[in-house]
Amino acid sequence: MKFKATTCGLIILAVGASVLTGVISNSVHADNDAPIRNESVTYDPVPPEVLEELRIPDKISTKDGLFVKTLHAEENFSQDEVVYNGLKTTDKTKAIIQYDATYIKEEDNE
Repeated sequence: MKFKATTCGLIILAVGASVLTGVISNSVHADNDAPIRNESVTYDPVPPEVLEELRIPDKISTKDGLFVKTLHAEENFSQDEVVYNGLKTTDKTKAIIQYDATYIKEEDNE
């Protein structure tokens, strides 16, 4: 009796799996057509100057404050107040020189 129940169970499992496989394979249709190119999108390569500008952030936020990119560093800072890596800031840091740009710490106006 145990042999008959096991055999019956395996037959039901096999039939169910084959039905499920048939349903799934009939539901999925691969499209052989070439993708349609959108006419409103340009496919020209992006100029390197634009890519470089996208990699350089305007602000750097650290645990010690927010540093904003400036074109010209007007103030002279001591060695203790300048870092060359945003990960190495301290509470004394007033400027970050990174990404070929200078970032000055924004002071809280409270």
